[in-house]
Amino acid sequence: MRRLLLILPAISLAACSMPSMLASTAPYTIKLKDGREVLSAGEPQYQEKTGYYRYRTPQKRDALIRADEVVKIVEQRA
Repeated sequence: MRRLLLILPAISLAACSMPSMLASTAPYTIKLKDGREVLSAGEPQYQEKTGYYRYRTPQKRDALIRADEVVKIVEQRA
């Protein structure tokens, strides 16, 4: 019974972290109006309230870019 009580919190933590593990981590390229291309580690998320795309850089940093600067977002295939 004690083992079950010790294992149960670990299972709960693992279950809570599953959605983030299932999120897309495929690299994306964000193409901008001025011709630049920005790499994203995972699919950028559009924030309607602010008008920005939120994305994670390949260096694992969060970043924002204005939606009106974006021409298109392309998933990179391996």
